[in-house]
Amino acid sequence: MFQYLPFQLQDIDIFAAARGPGSFTGLRVGIAAMQGFAAAHRRQGAGVTTLEALAWKTGMHDALVAPMIDARRGDIYGAVYHRRQTKAEFDTLVEEQPPVVLKPAQWLYSLPRKPLIFCGDAAIRYRSLIEEEPEWRIHRVDLYLASTIAELAATSNSGPLVPLYVRKADAEIAREGIGSPNS
Repeated sequence: MFQYLPFQLQDIDIFAAARGPGSFTGLRVGIAAMQGFAAAHRRQGAGVTTLEALAWKTGMHDALVAPMIDARRGDIYGAVYHRRQTKAEFDTLVEEQPPVVLKPAQWLYSLPRKPLIFCGDAAIRYRSLIEEEPEWRIHRVDLYLASTIAELAATSNSGPLVPLYVRKADAEIAREGIGSPNS
């Protein structure tokens, strides 16, 4: 039987949020809320990228993990990580290729032709492209990342509580288009 254990915000040691890539509005709201809670309670804030959280959640050690997230508009967010076991209390997640936003085929073509483990909703969506490479595999993970973000926030694998924007906002793109010959 589940027992409810009440707690208060001042009982929390660290406030964490996903820092992207993802929805601009969602990132801003989540990060601003956690920054506010951290400041109000004089606690640490930590951000974890959604791509890092996906790579971590696979549980794969000593393998290249390539999380892929559907970025809409026919694009994906992708990166490549390597999780290394250490003698320290926590493993380390090493960024082998930084987060990008690209067309799926363009990103997959840029990756090394060696064993890679793919995960995320875009890996499932673009499975046929991944399966063209014999050394690539897909590892299914559920996309609920809150507990993984909380786990990573307490380690050296977390980053600042600031957004990671890989793509320009629609408003920024529209503003750049003002005054161009085609606007």
